Amino acid sequence: MSLSAEALQQHCHTIINSPYAQNKTVILCEGNIQAVQGRASPSSYRQLQKLPDANFYKACIPVWWQQKRPEFFVCGDRQDVVNTYFELQLMDCTGTCFDKTKLFAIIDLDLPLCKFAENHSVQDSETLFHTLYQQGKINRQALADQSIFVTGLIYKEAYFLIPELQAMFDAYATPVHYKNDVVNLQSIYLEMLGNLSEDKNIQEPTHFPRACERIKHCVDSDLSNISELQDSWSRAFASATEPTLQELILALLSIHQVKSYWQALAPSQNSGIPQERFEEQLTLAIAHFYSQQARDSHQHIPSFFDSILSRA
Repeated sequence: MSLSAEALQQHCHTIINSPYAQNKTVILCEGNIQAVQGRASPSSYRQLQKLPDANFYKACIPVWWQQKRPEFFVCGDRQDVVNTYFELQLMDCTGTCFDKTKLFAIIDLDLPLCKFAENHSVQDSETLFHTLYQQGKINRQALADQSIFVTGLIYKEAYFLIPELQAMFDAYATPVHYKNDVVNLQSIYLEMLGNLSEDKNIQEPTHFPRACERIKHCVDSDLSNISELQDSWSRAFASATEPTLQELILALLSIHQVKSYWQALAPSQNSGIPQERFEEQLTLAIAHFYSQQARDSHQHIPSFFDSILSRA
């Protein structure tokens, strides 16, 4: 449920007047702000930087961004993030050092549409996706023209399961298991494919054609149901070599619910590490992976930061 008009105003005023937003690059992201509703303050908002998604994205800040690093503010759900961005752009910031030219936002792609302001150059999250990405690859020129970013994969958790992370999982200090066996991402992708027919998000009548449009660059474009999509993807995957294989995996991660697979990653049963602590540490290790990527990396998340830093 999105913020009420009154709550949105309060939220924006708190951000504008936050000492952490003065003369800073500010990035709005998703995250639960109910804990501060009714008692919002700069100090309480500072604590929210320790919560997802802010905690993850903050840990992803590249090593090459060394000065005046950005501050993150969680804003609720996707629509709340977008509404907060546009409301802040409209508000009078006289008497503050809040710089609207350094305001950015990042939201998950998902399958439902997230609407933008009517006068904005891009009308919704899906249009923005097709603006920023071509065949699964980020368009850096298009990125430079936007201050709202949408992930190229369905949720931020999909970035926890990309093929490049297999080596990190293999070398991780605590063995990473998936359903009581050492994690193998290729096996998970095949399991995801088999589970597509159970994905209620894709089954929505307006969502299925949207999903097909996202992945038509690497599977058949004339698909009428999920079974045909599964068959098309399976045929392509069976004969694919790099880089087509990578495209197919990222395509799957752009349409299928992924959170349950991420949540199924666990330490070995005899590790003695609580699941919550394990997940927190692994998330930060994944963020470290992204923070180490070069400025011209093909990875989406470092590309966001590169675009922001060039304007910060």
